Parts: sequence; structure tokens; C-alpha cells
Amino acid sequence: MTEKVVDEVFPHPKPLPPGEGGGAVQALARRDEVLELLFWMKGEGFGDALAIEDLARFLTFPRPEIARALESLAAAGAVERRGGRFALTDAGLPEARRRFVDEFREMLSGAHGECNFSCEESHDHGRDG
Repeated sequence: MTEKVVDEVFPHPKPLPPGEGGGAVQALARRDEVLELLFWMKGEGFGDALAIEDLARFLTFPRPEIARALESLAAAGAVERRGGRFALTDAGLPEARRRFVDEFREMLSGAHGECNFSCEESHDHGRDG
């Protein structure tokens, strides 16, 4: 997905006047955190579709706010509902990867010549490749 397409699907928020929108900024930050967590949990093998309870184990904000973040991400097309669970969509996965890598870049660097689970390359990721 090109950067232009990502920006159309996940537009950057417009700057707010000073003193306004503290709740909106907090909501965006929580939405980003949920997106990053969905990506990490998928990469660690916790599953592709996760319930609010699964996410709540790793987040410090209340479950209703996790639900609001997930609903916002679903409305943006980044996640989809699967029963009582949520999964990253094809459009949401690259954005979640980008946000996760941006947040944890320093901790993700592998040894020389090694890839990690956030690698976007299409080469063989096996031990011999």
C-alpha cells in the first residue's frame, strides 16, 4: 500500500487550537495503541481476531475506551468485527505495522542479516533464506 493510499485511508488529524481537543488527542493516542497491540499480538501468535478482554490485559485504559477505539478503527476500515472479536484488515495491517515499528524501532533491530516479524520484504524468512 503506498503512502498516499495509507494517508487517504488513515488521514492525519488536523491541528487543534490551543486548549481544545484534549479528549480527541487522547482518543487518537488510544486508537494508535490498540492498533499497535493488535499487530503485536498477531505477530506473537495470540491470534488474528481478539476480544476486548484479550486487549485489556495489556492496556491501562478502561474497557469501554478500548471498545470505542476498536469501533473507531472499524469505521476507518483498519479492523473488522468477527463476532465478539476484532481483527486487522488488509488495509489496517500495513498501518498497524508502520505505527508499531515507529513506536518500537530501537527494540526491533535484529542481528546483522536477520529479519524480524515486522519485516515487509517478500524474501524467504526461514533460517536458510
